[in-house]
Amino acid sequence: MNYMTKNKMQIYLLFIYIGIFLVFLDAYELGNIPLPWLGLVLLFIPPLIEINNFNDFKDLKYMFAIVFVISIPQIMTLILNQYNNSEYVYIALRYFNIISFLMVLRFSYNFFESDSKDLFIKYMKNFIIYFSLITVYIYFAQIFDLFEFERTRQNTNLFGESSQSTFWLSQPHRAMSTFREPVFLITFFFPMVLIYFYFVNERKTLLPFLSGIALGLTRSDYVRLFCFFVLLFLLINYVKTKEIIFPYVVLIISILIFSTIGVLECNINPQSIDCQEYQEDLEKINSSGEIKLKSNTSNPITDLDSDRIDIIYYFYQSLFDIKPSGLANVNIDYQSYSAIQISEEMYFTNRTLPSYLLTRYSTQNFGTGNYSVLKYVPNVQNLLIFYTNAFGFIFPAIIFLILLHILNKFKFRIETIFFLMMVVFVFISPIEEVNSFYGLIFGFLYKTLFHKDNEKI
Repeated sequence: MNYMTKNKMQIYLLFIYIGIFLVFLDAYELGNIPLPWLGLVLLFIPPLIEINNFNDFKDLKYMFAIVFVISIPQIMTLILNQYNNSEYVYIALRYFNIISFLMVLRFSYNFFESDSKDLFIKYMKNFIIYFSLITVYIYFAQIFDLFEFERTRQNTNLFGESSQSTFWLSQPHRAMSTFREPVFLITFFFPMVLIYFYFVNERKTLLPFLSGIALGLTRSDYVRLFCFFVLLFLLINYVKTKEIIFPYVVLIISILIFSTIGVLECNINPQSIDCQEYQEDLEKINSSGEIKLKSNTSNPITDLDSDRIDIIYYFYQSLFDIKPSGLANVNIDYQSYSAIQISEEMYFTNRTLPSYLLTRYSTQNFGTGNYSVLKYVPNVQNLLIFYTNAFGFIFPAIIFLILLHILNKFKFRIETIFFLMMVVFVFISPIEEVNSFYGLIFGFLYKTLFHKDNEKI
């Protein structure tokens, strides 16, 4: 790192450390600004400062040229249509995520030399320890009404401006840590855990077991699905290298155990504030007087919830007539698709109930459908679907060519398989966009996996 002084490297690492910490505070905001967005901005600052010092940053002009080409439909939409201020802000934030992803990706590849790489891996170890402990603490704090910082961001479900869900009456309690949803915890935390244990293959059980507990307590079908991919990678790794990544074995076992068995909050702490609001249900839950363990083994690991199945089905149907709709219209199109059956149901209900037969209601709907989808715009919760519908088939074509280039350049080495597994991880996660956090992760991965001086610690 001949162009960068040690002090500057440490300052940039500080930006990275604080940025990651804020990204993981998904459940909170400062004023009206979500803390994760502040973290993404902090991660964007070092490449912004260093843009003139990296010769390789000339490659960015080609990346930005591609972004411009695929954005032409979006630009035409902006010119031909009238948007309100919130829609302009929405589009601007989406492009900020794309640009920051590319710049942080390129910066990370140049930045993570031997010293900075070792310090970053050390940071990941400490972060995994403390975040796992925080996750387990918050899990029990929500059950036993212990202290927890007030969650200030809106929920992520269809009912806009609602508070975050931290209580499940008839389902086992789930770990969400400092995120709004358990699945978001998995999406951001699991990659760091996998990366750390890939590069630090120690025969110690405490840390992988602890992080496995934190991930398993989410009780998410996604974490079990990801475990399947990790097990497949372990098998391939053993066939190719005759070695076993011991922390992965401990990690997967602990995740599967704690994601399979769960406990009801009202069963182990019937005096909790949340449970006291449901006295009749509370008596039914605790009628036997015994602590109940609720198993998750009846669900296959590939069984995802109905909302995400609907999203996949929507994308499948849209493939036959897909065209670039622009970043602002993807979720609106999905809302229109989701509301079709609800609107039909309410129409027929309106026309068959005796009290409505003699009256004409030109704008009102009646029925038992999911009314929220008519007012609140849902998210498609998938990066591939979001960008494909926004930019057209050119987006998956570009991704395919990039991955084909990586395969052609590095062949089917174990490093290549691990990198592709992490790419798949992102594409099947319930996130819609790239961002500077994933730019950092993939830049670090690409440098440490494929650099000629790469070696495991």
